Amino acid sequence: MDNNTLQQTKQLLRQRLLAWFEENGRDFPWRSTADPYSILIAEMMLRRTTAAAVSRVYSDFIERYRTPQKLARARLTTIEFMISSLGLQRTRAKHLQNVAVHLLEKHNGIVPTTMDELMELPGVGIYVASAVLNFAFGKSNPLVDGNVLHLLSRVFGLTFDLNDKNAWEFMGSFGPDLDNKVFYWSIIDLVALVCLRRTPRCTICPLSDFCEWHANYQS
Repeated sequence: MDNNTLQQTKQLLRQRLLAWFEENGRDFPWRSTADPYSILIAEMMLRRTTAAAVSRVYSDFIERYRTPQKLARARLTTIEFMISSLGLQRTRAKHLQNVAVHLLEKHNGIVPTTMDELMELPGVGIYVASAVLNFAFGKSNPLVDGNVLHLLSRVFGLTFDLNDKNAWEFMGSFGPDLDNKVFYWSIIDLVALVCLRRTPRCTICPLSDFCEWHANYQS
């Protein structure tokens, strides 16, 4: 794919995804809040599990631990019990509580707004930090996770791994004018509902007419 075609495809992908999401996007409680703490908790929970699984525990968790102060004072065993359905509950619970303690000790209970400070939080890596910047603070940071890599592989025939800086640069090249929040939600939802790994639903995919995987599969 030459550069001119690539740029046109990227622009078309943006347009199609945003239009598709407007009609088909899923509704989760962490998508309807602007509270940085709640969004941080959600993004930490979402690692290595599904949005559907998190949706079953998230609202009760936030209701009980509305602030870092309440989470920091909680019994670790109670936190583990509340999130046990997500798996890895001991590790998750420690990270969640340690983040709350760190926020209180270093940031007066306020979620920081810079990448460096977010990545200093216990258990928070580049993806969660970038997600918080996008979803809580409206910053245009690129995001790369398994969903993004899957879509890049399917549509563009590009193969990256999570730590490949080229993947992050590629996603950053979609432009600062992009509504990153909705754009990345649309990728997550398209992969979850349409661009399935084993049985992709190409006949209802808004990207199928310029998707390399679909073209090769058809041939």
